[in-house]
Amino acid sequence: AGYAGDVWFPQPAPESHPWRTMPHHAMTPHISGTSLSAQFRYAQGVREILECFYEGRPIREEYIIAQGGKLAGTGAASYDPGNTTGGSGEAADFRAGAKA
Repeated sequence: AGYAGDVWFPQPAPESHPWRTMPHHAMTPHISGTSLSAQFRYAQGVREILECFYEGRPIREEYIIAQGGKLAGTGAASYDPGNTTGGSGEAADFRAGAKA
């Protein structure tokens, strides 16, 4: 059994959330509102990731967002580990500065 999803609440999942440690799961980007050519590129990337996984080959670094429950790869360079549902750390700093 496994799970694949593209939208969940809250984002990112809390450290205690089962998605962070359960086997056989995947989280994919939410792609509504994108062009057909972009959706095709997303599908090609997902296919490559799955082929690598099932063939025991490493997944390209630019496809890695989280690993072992922490941001990794491109995700580590692209996202703030804060609560994106309530706002990233950068957004919280901005709001705090706006109130000052």
